[in-house]
Amino acid sequence: MPTLTITRDTVSVRLHSERLELIRHSENGNENLERINVPLFDLERVIICGRPIVTLPVLHKLMRLQIPVVFVTSHGRWLGAIDSGNQTNAARRIRQYELFSNEQTRNLAATRLIYAKIRNSRRVLQRLAAARGETETIVQKDATGFLRNCCIKARRSTDSLDTLRGIEGVAAACYFRRLADFFPPELPFVERSRQPPLNAANSILSWSYTIVLGEIEAVLRSHGLDVGIGFLHTIEHSRPALALDLLETLRAPLCDMLALHLLNHKILRAEHFRFCSEDGGTYLNDDGKKPFFNAYEQAMTRKFTLSPGEPHVDFRKIIERQVFAVIKILEGDEDAEFFIMP
Repeated sequence: MPTLTITRDTVSVRLHSERLELIRHSENGNENLERINVPLFDLERVIICGRPIVTLPVLHKLMRLQIPVVFVTSHGRWLGAIDSGNQTNAARRIRQYELFSNEQTRNLAATRLIYAKIRNSRRVLQRLAAARGETETIVQKDATGFLRNCCIKARRSTDSLDTLRGIEGVAAACYFRRLADFFPPELPFVERSRQPPLNAANSILSWSYTIVLGEIEAVLRSHGLDVGIGFLHTIEHSRPALALDLLETLRAPLCDMLALHLLNHKILRAEHFRFCSEDGGTYLNDDGKKPFFNAYEQAMTRKFTLSPGEPHVDFRKIIERQVFAVIKILEGDEDAEFFIMP
């Protein structure tokens, strides 16, 4: 169990020597419905969704063992993460701050991120269309052709972040218009909506992005990087700009493909989502989180190769490689590249 995910507010977590005891309580708290013991030696990360009861000794132990803990609201909003603090690398962070003021370096890194994002989006559409025998349709050729041109423009636009963001915006609009065709009719995707997500399709997309973002942030912290200093995303209070940068290349090949798999194979159905009258959003409910995380773990650990003859990797290894690409950029390597979907 490399990842422990705690998703219910009715769960409490206590420390017993070298294991965690998870107790699921009844809604009124008067009855213990289930007990699960999780050995700490088997954990690599912990994701806490909502407001379960987690004791301080549990958090202290996880910090001592350098097991990152990611916090997400029940609505799928990223809150942050904690770690031991032992991975702080002052020299690396100083270099980050220096390069943030270097417009040429920022633009070069941002160009490579946007190029990889658009190319991966195009590749996802190619795979989805091939699976349905739609490769030669006009709508498919128009979408992939437009994204190909966006890739070319992104490669050439190394002098302006605003220009890059404009290219990214029109590419994303084209991508989502075509991606909508691959969602099931009973849970359709019409257009992208966030904060709040207005339907099940947008809800599972946003939820997937948030969970992957948490994993990226934890890896960045483990390598002593400041998650708030990115290349593409602007600096804002409490915003993990660098983690958001690295998420961009994984949105289509990991998160969007996972969402389509869950909905098209009816692993998640309409009854796994709930409407919130407070903000008008639609959110994954507790019954939907267990099948989501089962499928998520399978997606994260599925092995594949980037090219024939290369060693097998999975998406957690890809996240690690992307973090190493950031470090290479900080060290002056102008050839560092981000993930390109095979």
